[in-house]
Amino acid sequence: MDKSSDHVALEITQLEPPINLTSSIKEKLEDISFPCSIIPVPTRFLTQNADAYVPNLISIGPMHHGKAHVQHMENHKWDYLNSLMTRNLGSYNSIIDSCVKALRELEPKIRACYKTNFSIQSDEFLRMMLLDGGFIIELFLRYSIKGLRKRDDPLFRSPEKFHTLRRDLILLENQVPFFVLRAIFRLVSLPKLCEKNVSELSLRFFKNLIPGDVDLLQEKYNFEGSNHLLDLIWKCYIPSSSKVPLGKGSEFGRTIHSASKLQEAGIKVRTIEAESLLDVKFVQGSLIIPSLVIHNYMEVLFRNLIAMEHCHVEKTKHVTSYAYLMQGLIKSELDVNLLFRRRILLSYVGKKEEVINVFKKLCENVELDKFYYEGMWEEINGYGRTRWDVCCYKMKHNSRRIHCKYSGAVLGVAILIFVLICILVSALYLFIRRHNHS
Repeated sequence: MDKSSDHVALEITQLEPPINLTSSIKEKLEDISFPCSIIPVPTRFLTQNADAYVPNLISIGPMHHGKAHVQHMENHKWDYLNSLMTRNLGSYNSIIDSCVKALRELEPKIRACYKTNFSIQSDEFLRMMLLDGGFIIELFLRYSIKGLRKRDDPLFRSPEKFHTLRRDLILLENQVPFFVLRAIFRLVSLPKLCEKNVSELSLRFFKNLIPGDVDLLQEKYNFEGSNHLLDLIWKCYIPSSSKVPLGKGSEFGRTIHSASKLQEAGIKVRTIEAESLLDVKFVQGSLIIPSLVIHNYMEVLFRNLIAMEHCHVEKTKHVTSYAYLMQGLIKSELDVNLLFRRRILLSYVGKKEEVINVFKKLCENVELDKFYYEGMWEEINGYGRTRWDVCCYKMKHNSRRIHCKYSGAVLGVAILIFVLICILVSALYLFIRRHNHS
């Protein structure tokens, strides 16, 4: 018997993994590598002022791409992109080729930044990214260097249109990834006068919306790593110090009294210059709040920053907490007047009720799982004031009112006596004159 017949030959073939399994693994890895950062505004936020999240003039990125009311701006985008690409005519073709190649390599990463899956073909998607990204870069260059602006440029000629344009660029749904701007910026020919990178140009463009010193902020944060323009602005609002009292998670830390009530209880409310608008502190019986400039962008900006914080679980809800705090402090015109006198609120022309309503509506339908100022507010509510302290404050406050009241009364009596004396003198003068004449 042949020995070879004792062995059985098995042929093992390597099985290919199912296509759907491979693609699902790749999608999962891409989700981890390229975190989603541009997300549709949650529906619950749209019940109050839904227009605050929708562009009025220009669409940026895929979420509002192709909508009829923003189509008229497409020609302006192409005009700006043409200026950016033809700044150095000798390398015009190579720059466009390089930009398209760079964006094509980044396409999976770009698409992963958006929460919604778009049925936009690759070439159209890349054309949109180059057009929108190039427009933003040229806009920032023209804003920074006045010599680049054209006389007939309607975006700079009309303050109203420029205001609307800047407003549209801070919307959560109207963004392109910041690395797209950086990629295009590195490849195009820049003017000789431009010595800034794209994040510095961005900060300059949004300077009126950013509290604090922009130069100091640039030294502190790496803005080049921002997710998009709204995220870049959000970084400017981060408190300068992480040393904030930790809360115990009780309702005691969320019971916020109005500014006027705090003053009545003997707690001073005052302002101070600070690195960040959100550097609110409680020190030695004083609630210290940096000044807030109320501008035309404020409600739209705050709404979109709050929406962004709630779309990202990992982000500390700094701006949401600040809005929640201000809503508690401002409950009546008395509070608004007090904060204006203390220069905590600045530069507002309009009705006082509007200020109250803005902060009230900002926090409607907003769930705040962790209040950043909770520990500080627990300290305020548990502040060791004796009844004597409160009594002294009220006596002092009332004495001022009484003093003003009686000062006014004394002044009124003095004026009345003066008028009576004048009447008597006039009457006596007439009597003597008639007597002498007779």
